[in-house]
Amino acid sequence: MEKMNFNEKRIKEAVRSIPRIAKNESWVFTLDREEGNFFYSPQKISDNTEFYQVTDEYALYLDKEYKPRGIVIEGYNANFIKHHKDIRKVSEKLFQGKENIKIIDPKEAKNKEIISVFKALLENVLED
Repeated sequence: MEKMNFNEKRIKEAVRSIPRIAKNESWVFTLDREEGNFFYSPQKISDNTEFYQVTDEYALYLDKEYKPRGIVIEGYNANFIKHHKDIRKVSEKLFQGKENIKIIDPKEAKNKEIISVFKALLENVLED
């Protein structure tokens, strides 16, 4: 078994805490079609964060205590959902419309079932 350094352990712990923190802090889904990025975060990500590339698919914004402040998936439509077909199917239903920036607040969304499935699939990919 490969030994992880302290930061790697803290980042893995941070990833595992995302579902709880996202729920407690009412994170939203933001798809920026123009930039090609997807965010799962509060409406505004704090300036007091550091950017950590976790995998080649996503990065975390962490505060100085390694508490997650948001995630970003660059190349969401161009790359990410091509590798995650289940997420692509749900994402197409979730992010309907042509707006350049589409924000979905899970608490205010009409179709809670789609939100629930999307969150579960996304959080599963993050923990892999």
